[in-house]
Formats: sequence, C-alpha cells, structure tokens
Amino acid sequence: MLLNTSISLRQAGASDWPAVQALLLANKLPTEGAQAHLPTYLLATSHGEVVGCAGAEVYGHVALLRSVAIAPGLQKQGVGRLLVERLLREARARGIAALYLLTVTAPEYFAQYGFKRMKIEDVPAALKASAEFQGACPACAALMTLALQEAPVADTTLPVAVLGAGPVGLAAVAQLIERGLPFVVLESGAEVGAHLRDYGHVQLFSPWQFNVDPAMARLLAPTGWAPPPAAELPLAGEVLDRVLRPFAALPAVAAGLKLGARVTAVSREGFDKVKSAGRDQAAFVVRFEQAGQAQELHASAVVDATGTWGQPNPVGANGLPAIGEAEAADRIFYGIPDVAGPLRGRYEGKRTLVVGAGHSAANALLALAELARQSPGTRLAWAVRSPALQRVFGGGDADALPARGALGSSLRRLRDGGALEFFSGLRITRIERLGDSLRVQGIDAKQQPVVVEGVDEIVCATGQRPDLSLGSELRLKLDPWLESTEALGPLIDPNLHSCGTVRPHGHRELAHPEPGFYTVGVKSYGRAPTFLMATGFEQARSVVAALAGDLAAADRVELQLPETGVCSVNLTPAGAASGCCGPVADAAAPSAPIATSTPKRGCGPSSCAPKPAPEIAAAPASRCCG
Repeated sequence: MLLNTSISLRQAGASDWPAVQALLLANKLPTEGAQAHLPTYLLATSHGEVVGCAGAEVYGHVALLRSVAIAPGLQKQGVGRLLVERLLREARARGIAALYLLTVTAPEYFAQYGFKRMKIEDVPAALKASAEFQGACPACAALMTLALQEAPVADTTLPVAVLGAGPVGLAAVAQLIERGLPFVVLESGAEVGAHLRDYGHVQLFSPWQFNVDPAMARLLAPTGWAPPPAAELPLAGEVLDRVLRPFAALPAVAAGLKLGARVTAVSREGFDKVKSAGRDQAAFVVRFEQAGQAQELHASAVVDATGTWGQPNPVGANGLPAIGEAEAADRIFYGIPDVAGPLRGRYEGKRTLVVGAGHSAANALLALAELARQSPGTRLAWAVRSPALQRVFGGGDADALPARGALGSSLRRLRDGGALEFFSGLRITRIERLGDSLRVQGIDAKQQPVVVEGVDEIVCATGQRPDLSLGSELRLKLDPWLESTEALGPLIDPNLHSCGTVRPHGHRELAHPEPGFYTVGVKSYGRAPTFLMATGFEQARSVVAALAGDLAAADRVELQLPETGVCSVNLTPAGAASGCCGPVADAAAPSAPIATSTPKRGCGPSSCAPKPAPEIAAAPASRCCG
C-alpha cells in the first residue's frame, strides 16, 4: 500500500544523474555502470524531488534489475513496490524473457515478486559484461531470476559467419577450427587476401613476427609449412603467398570458404531492427551475391572482418568528394599505385599530386621520387591538410619498427631536399579539367585560396572508412566520429593518441548491442589510422573464445606491439592517414602485455550494501546491486 500519495513516476533523463547518484550513495549501492544505463531507469518523485529509483539494464531478451533505492525516511511506504511493479510491467510489454538481479540483504523481499535463486554459473553470458558482474557487487551476492515469458531456443548447429577472408578474417577461422565451431567464410574477392593483393608491391614496416597469426601457424605446421624468418620485412604480397593462400588451401578451411561472395546485408531471421522479444535467440541472416545470384545463409553469430580498404576517403577535405572529383575519377588513384610496375606508364613524365599525410602517401611519394630520378620530366607534388607532419615523419631511430622510422625519415629528406612541391595545410575543395590537365583548388591553413595548375594525375592517400550499410538492420553502437565500435573510440581517437596509449581490448570492446555480432580487424577501428595486423589477430582470438563460452580466455587480452617513437596529441586529423593493416598503419598500443581482469569485491558494509539492520532488512533500499 502506498502511504505517500504525492509520489509520481517518470523516466530518468541525463540531468537526473546527480540525484540518482546521491540516492545510490545514500543507500550504499554501487554506482558503477549506472549512468550509462540511465535512460532505462524509472524515478519516483515527490513535489519535484527525486525520492526513489530503479533501473533495468537490457541485454537482448534478458535484463538486469538494479539500483532500487529509496530516500532515507521514505522507506517502507510502498515507493519501492511502486517502482518494481512498474518495471516488471514495462519489461513484459517490451518482450523481456527474464529478469535477473544480485542482492546481499534483500532476497526475501524480491522473492515476493516471484524471483528465485539460481547458480551464478548459469547466468546468461550477455549479463556477464555488466558492471555488477564485473566486480561492482561482492562475490557473496545472491543471484535471482524471474521468468517473464518463454524464450525461444537458439539453433547451436548453425555456423559462425566470418565476413572477409583477409588476414584477420582467416585468423578468426583458425580460432574457430581449434575450438571445433562450425563456420562459413564469405569473401567478395576471387581469392583470399584480395586487399593485400591490391598493394602487394609494398613492403610492410612490421616484420613477419607481427604478420603471422599463431593459430594459423599451428594449423599449417603439420603440412610441413615453415614460418618465415621472424625479423624479416615482407611485401604485402608475400603475406598472401606464404601464409594466406597455404592456409586457405587446408581442407578444413577450403570446405567453408565461399569466394566471389559479396555480402550485401545482415539481419535477424524474422526480426527487423525494432523488434526485441526473442531477438538474440533468432539466427542471423546473411545476404550475399555470388555468380550474379542473390543468396542467403543462416548463422549463429557473425564476425565482420570486411576491412575498409575498399572504402577510400575522398580528396575533398570536408569528408565529401571535392567538387568535380567524380568527373576526374579517371585521373585519380585511391591507395598506393605500383609506380615501378604495371602503372609506371601512367606516371612517367607527368606531374602527380599526392594527397595525404599517412604512410600510404609516404610510400607513393618515395616511389614517385625514384621514378623521377630514373625518368627526367617526372614531377611530383605533395598536399597535406595539416601542417603538423610529426605522425608521418615518425620517431626515426626511436621507432620500435626500424622500417617505419626509416620511411618517415626518407620522406622528410625528400621534402627538405626540394625534390617535390609541398603544399602545407591545403584543404582541396574543387578539381577541374583544363584540356589535358587538372586544376586543383582549395584553401590553406590561413583561409587563403590556393590553386595548383597543370596536374596530370592525383594519388589520393587520405585513408579509408568502414562500409556501415551491411548492418543497417542490426543494433550497432558506434563511436559518433570514428565509426569504430563505441567502446574503442576513446582508446584510439587520433585526435588524442598517436602511440603507446591504447589499452588492450577484446570481445567486450568489439561487441555491439546485437548479441553475437562482432566487428574485428581494421574495420573495428573505423576511420582511425592506428591499426596493426597483430591487433586483429588478438581480437579474433578473444572474440572466438567468447563465442565458445570461454570467457576466462576471452577476457585474458594480451597485446605486445611496437611503439612508434612519436607520442603527442593533436597531430594529423582523423582520416588523414591510411588505416590498412600493413604498410600504412601506425602502432598505438602498449609495448608490454597486460592481462585484464576485475576481481569481485569482498562482502562487508563498504562493498555493495550496508550491513542489514532489522528494521530495513527487507526494504528495497537495502538490496545489493538491485
């Protein structure tokens, strides 16, 4: 019975956090993770003042009831019951199959609503990522559950769909094979590693030790395959020839490999983006085109390793193509042209403008400079959007990857030696055809107009961006400007980080609100240019361990990547450097392995709930974590 008739209920908003936080602290309940889920909180107010709260963190078809807290002095007046009963009604209406909660002092209180105790090891995997299960609540908290409706049973015989057969996609396949999980790989190219083939002429600045996935090596070993010398620097094409092709030829891999299969969309069987009830139990539907025919397959989970190489950023500096860029497309090469090979005739004796401030641009400029030395009349120009070139020039001798340091040093000498025209801070806005040449227009860092006449060819090396259309019917959570997975955004933002500050990460940072869908590889970094291939191998290991239910292994994330020797902030803007997993990416991760784990707190008055007092032991305000 509600004794205080002035109570009304409403949904919480962002501005309510200070009041909710004060309630939780007053009741000695954990605040970890609460603010992130504030939109799902229900508030009790009296005369405009927040006097009670209760939250439900939704994870697919299940939810975690938490933070039931009542202002001291208003407990045992029915406010808690009002909040809990409303949350139960809303959960049923939303199609939530079951509610769970953790409590130390109030199991009897919640038993009256039908909650029953259960074993902690039986909790759904989706809930284990919550702050409460990660240590906000003590290990002695009781786990309780209330079934709201029958949940559909997932078909565990379906394969895991791996999208993309590049280095990271095939690393995921190796992990799936070792775990005994069925899989199918969809690759749009005519062979595996199609993106590597595009820049196969480029020498990677990371040695073989960072370019061979350990699981792939283990599966190749019984065939007599010998690993390349760890310290040698491979060409991108050699990674394809010496690792990816032999691995794809293994019978266990070939049986699940579909080449020429371009994925066009991913959804849930019978579910659009809006419907929730039973969603995470429904199979994924992967639609793809192969041999001109539209096809579909069903999967238990999806690992998106499609990369970003096929989605280049434009020449235009504002994220949109420059005016006239599309009309001049036959004169623009996006990526790293093979100037010394089949494309020599395209650039020999001509004036080429290279746009970009990353390692792709550096490779192109150095190749063009060599061509100019061999063929007089070949001229080159370089345009960058920012005058700060510390990222591309690199750390020199301080770089843990000598080839990367040497690349930047060579480029610096090229610029300082006058072998090219240099346009600093140029933001290109327009490209026009004038007879047989192009006129490039833009503005510089001082907002003054700049015109570059007589350009024959343009090499656009401004980075790549992810193709987000595949998941338009999925519930994805992306960083608003990098388009990486949301949890990775603050860790890899090139506006803030250049090296050595990216924390180890794994399946939790790569997951989305769509259970069973993971983005790995360079696509997980979105537009950030700080990815290394070895990072993707570790991502694949962690994600597949999570899919196999081995969360201990999935959470044991260890990365050991080389430092760049350049650690500063506000360098080249995001998108200015290319972000592929080989010749053009910067390292941005700790140089020593770090294992991540969060121990449970111990029980006691200062952990999750106060020591229960007889008069309030069954009141909602005293419950731990709920």
